[in-house]
Amino acid sequence: MSLQEVFIKNLKFYRKKLGMTQETLSEKIGKGMNYINKVESRASFPTVSVIEEIAAALNIRPYLLFCEDASPQNIISGGRKDFVGEVTETLYKRLSADMENVLKDLVH
Repeated sequence: MSLQEVFIKNLKFYRKKLGMTQETLSEKIGKGMNYINKVESRASFPTVSVIEEIAAALNIRPYLLFCEDASPQNIISGGRKDFVGEVTETLYKRLSADMENVLKDLVH
């Protein structure tokens, strides 16, 4: 996942977490009403000072907008194969243990 994709996913996550529309966030940072839409659609990318304004409006530290593990969506999409593998392994272990207990109960 590119740095821009990470930024956009985190931006969307934190914006939606606060119940903010793209327009509301654009207005909060003093930009035109379609500014965040342009950023989220990859038509534009904010400067460092605007990133700081966005982070302040979202009540987060700016670096969180660039962390791959800062939002659930990035954790899942960034490591989907690993995530699916870990879940599968956990489920298999639980199912195996449960099946062993059922078989023990049937034998006794």
